Amino acid sequence: MSLTIILAVERAGAERVARVGGLLAKDLGARVVLAHVRPDPALFNSRITREHARHSTTTRGHDILRRARRVLPGGIQVDERVELGNPFTRLAELADEVNAALVVVGTRGRRPLASALFGSVSQTLTRQSPCPVMVIPRSASTDGPPHLGHTPPGRPVIVAGVEDLTQSSGSIAFARQLADTLGDRLMIVHLHSGAGPPARALQTIAASEAARLIVVAAGHRPGPRLSLSGPLAAQLARLAHCPVIVVPAIADRTQTELGETDTMRLA
Repeated sequence: MSLTIILAVERAGAERVARVGGLLAKDLGARVVLAHVRPDPALFNSRITREHARHSTTTRGHDILRRARRVLPGGIQVDERVELGNPFTRLAELADEVNAALVVVGTRGRRPLASALFGSVSQTLTRQSPCPVMVIPRSASTDGPPHLGHTPPGRPVIVAGVEDLTQSSGSIAFARQLADTLGDRLMIVHLHSGAGPPARALQTIAASEAARLIVVAAGHRPGPRLSLSGPLAAQLARLAHCPVIVVPAIADRTQTELGETDTMRLA
């Protein structure tokens, strides 16, 4: 069964998310669900008024999806969904419904989805998700991250940042599986507190390797639902020049053999 990737698009930056996420989906042989989530219009004076508002909102959502679909690479199976409700809750429910392997979001814009997924005040990425979330920083290339959809001169690199080995086995396993599927080289970077700001150190390494992706763990204990949260992820969303994947912590997984990897410790 093929993988499913949700591309969560907003009016601002819809083409950006579709282009970058679409290239990764094509590289992975995944099908795409283009999703646009809008708050459900409030209950006005009459049911007719509310239904009219819902219809207008849904129509605008489909316009955004059509715009995003035009920049997707060819050969990808695409479904479209316009959802009404709490932006994050509906997105999480959709990820459950389609058994998504990844949700792709952007950081550009001030629309409800961006506000729901990123805590600008606390500078943390704080939301629940049933699967990893790929964040496309505003500093990433508008033509897509390095190597996505292209043939690099050598094997592309995926950089996995590790702060706590006891909480990062899930992210390492995910990064390894992703690298194996894409045929990339995996570099494990153990971030030590004495090495300076971890996000800047990780971004420096990723830039020097022309990394395709950065993968980090959420760094939180699992609850009824997993929470994507942590200063490292939030800072990388601002600093990185390539997409950042945040992987929910999985308590009962143990670190496995990493296969062909490079390991770097920042002491």
